[in-house]
Amino acid sequence: MAIRQRPEKIGPQCRSLTLRADGGGQVDREARTLRFPFSSEEPVDMWYGTEILSHEKGAMRQGQRQATLPLLFNHCRDDLLGVVEAIELGADRRGYCTVRFGRDERGEWAMQQADDGVLVNASFMYRVFKFLEDVEEETYTATDWEPYEISLVTVPADPTVGVGRSHGGEEARVEIQVKESGRQQQPASAESQEQSMYTQRHTLQDKATDGAAGGAGGAVVIDEPQVRAQGAEAERRRINEIDAMCRAHKVPDDIRAGLIQKGASIEEARGAVLDLQLQRASAPVAKLDDGYAPDLSTKEKARYSMLRAINAVVSNSWKDAGFELEVSNDIGKRMGKNTQGFFMPTNIPFAQRAQYAAGAQATGGAMVATNLLAGSFIEVLRAKARVLQLGATVLSGLVGNVDIPRQTGATSTFWVTEGGNLTEAEATFDKVSLALKSIGTYSAITRQMLLQSTPDIEMLARADLIAQIALGIDLAALSGTGSGGQPTGVVNVAGVGSVIGGTNGAQLTIDHLIDLETAVANANADVDSMAYLTNAKAVGWLKKLKSTTGQYLWTNLPGGQRSGTPGEINGYPVARSNQARSTLTKGTSSGICSEVIFGNWSELILGEWGVLEIMPNPYDATLFKQGGVLLRAMQSVDVAVRHAASFSVMTDALTA
Repeated sequence: MAIRQRPEKIGPQCRSLTLRADGGGQVDREARTLRFPFSSEEPVDMWYGTEILSHEKGAMRQGQRQATLPLLFNHCRDDLLGVVEAIELGADRRGYCTVRFGRDERGEWAMQQADDGVLVNASFMYRVFKFLEDVEEETYTATDWEPYEISLVTVPADPTVGVGRSHGGEEARVEIQVKESGRQQQPASAESQEQSMYTQRHTLQDKATDGAAGGAGGAVVIDEPQVRAQGAEAERRRINEIDAMCRAHKVPDDIRAGLIQKGASIEEARGAVLDLQLQRASAPVAKLDDGYAPDLSTKEKARYSMLRAINAVVSNSWKDAGFELEVSNDIGKRMGKNTQGFFMPTNIPFAQRAQYAAGAQATGGAMVATNLLAGSFIEVLRAKARVLQLGATVLSGLVGNVDIPRQTGATSTFWVTEGGNLTEAEATFDKVSLALKSIGTYSAITRQMLLQSTPDIEMLARADLIAQIALGIDLAALSGTGSGGQPTGVVNVAGVGSVIGGTNGAQLTIDHLIDLETAVANANADVDSMAYLTNAKAVGWLKKLKSTTGQYLWTNLPGGQRSGTPGEINGYPVARSNQARSTLTKGTSSGICSEVIFGNWSELILGEWGVLEIMPNPYDATLFKQGGVLLRAMQSVDVAVRHAASFSVMTDALTA
C-alpha cells in the first residue's frame, strides 16, 4: 500500500488480540494466572502505513519495566486488574505474556470473565523507537519497540486511527532507517544532524587541543567538567522523578529513600511502586449515603468550625455561629432528636493541617495556607484503628438499623436413579444486624484554644476527639463483650475458631499459628488476604522463633514498622497492636496471657451513622477555674462479623 504519512514523531500505539488464540486462554485459578500470545509479526495497517513488529532477538525491549507491566481494563490507568508477571518470545516468533489477576474485587471479576469466555479480547500498548523502512515493499518494520501495558478490552482498538494519541502519552521522535536495494541508509534527521554537528565540533576541538599540547593527532581529550555536569544533571532528574512518583502514590518514606540511595533506575522504581500498589489491601467501603449528615458543598465543609459551635453553646449565643446552628438543627430533624449541645456531621475534614510559612510575614506570607491532609471521620478513624487498616469493611452514612443477609447453608446435590426424584435441599439464610450503639469520650478545650480561630487549632481539636473514639471502637471490634451497650468483638463471637494452649496456657509456637490458620481453612473460610493480629509482647516473642537449623522464622516487611504490620510468619502478615490484650488469665497463669487473632479481616463489618453529638460543660470543677471547657463527644457505631468461621483466636498465649 502507499505510505500515507511518514511518522517522524509517534506516540503509544495499540494492537488487539484474542485470549482464545492458540497457546493461551485457560485460566489457572489456583495461581490466578493466564498465559496467551500478545504480539506477532503479522503486518498491520496502521494510520501511517503497514507496520510489522520484528520479533528478532533484541527487537522487543525486556527490561525492568516489562517485569512488572500493569494489566488494565480498556487501557484505563485507574482500573488495575492485575500485573503482567512475564513476557517472552516464543519459538513461533510471537510474544507471550503471563498475567496474574489481583485478589481484589476487580481482579476477581476479570479472572471470572476471562475464564467464562466473556472477556475474550485484549489489547496491548507499545511504543516504537526505531523503524526499518522498506521503500520497495512499502512497510515499516519496528526493530526497537517496547510494550507498555496489556489490557482486557470490551471492544478491540482500531490501530488505523492512531488510538495511541488519545492515551496522553507524549509523542517522541522515532528513528527511521531506510532499506533500499539491500542497503540500509540512515537519513539525516534533525537529531542525527545535531549529533553529527556535536561530534564534528568536539573532534575539531580535540584536535586543536592536541595540536596546542603537541600531542598525537589521534588522541582523545575528554571534557571532564562537562561530563561531571551531565552526570550530575542526570542524577538530579532521576532523584526528582523517583521522589515525585513515590510521593504521588504515597510510598513510605523509607522505601522512597531506599530507591534513591541504592541507585535504582526510574524503570526499576516504577516496578517497585506498581508492586507496592498491588500488595496494598485497601479497606472496602460501602457508602450508602450521607446518613444524617447534611449535604454540604466543599466550601461549606471548609467553612464549618467546631470551636465556633462550642463557644456558642458556652455563651448561649449563636450570633457568630449561625451556619453551625443551621447544620445542627438539620441533623436533629433527620434524627428526630434534640440536644443541649450540638450535632456535628462526620463528612467534614477532621485532620487537615495548615502551614503559614510562605514568604515574609510582613508581606502577607503568614496568611498563605497549604493544605497537607484532609479526611472525613471514617478516613481519619481508619488511620488510627488497626482493624480498619487490616481491611475491615466500613458501612458509613447509615440511617436506622441495618440487616445484612447471610447464607448459612449451601444447597445439596443428589444422585438419582432413572425415574427417581431429587430431594429438596435449599440453601438456608439468616442475617447480620447492625444496631446503633453509642461510644463517648471526654476532651478538654483550654481557654486559649477557644479564643483561637486558626485552622491548625480547629483541626487539632477535632483530631483529639477522634483519637480516643478510634481506640475505643478498635478495642470493641476486637474484644467487645456484647453487653452494657458494647458491640460484640471478634473474640466473643459465637462460632469463632479456638486454639487452646493448655490448662495454664502455653508458650506461643509456630504450631499454634498453624493451628489458627487451619481452624479457618477447615471451615472453608480461608482467603488470600488474611493476617494475624497480636500485641507487642507476642510480636517480640514471634520474632525470636527459630527453625531447627537456627534460622529465624520471622520475615520483616518493607515499611512495616511504620504501618503497624512489621513482618510476616507462616506466610501471613502480622499486625501489632496493644489493643490485643496481654493481661488475660488462664489457670495459674494470672494476668500474663496474650491473645492472638487470625482471620479474614474484610469479614469484620463496622457501621457508622454519620454524626457526632458534642456537649460542652463550662462548669467542670477543675477547668472552670482555668477558663476551659470539658467536652463530651458521642458517636454511633456498631460492629459485626459476617461469618464467624472466618476468624480463629488463641487467648492463652504465653510470651515468657
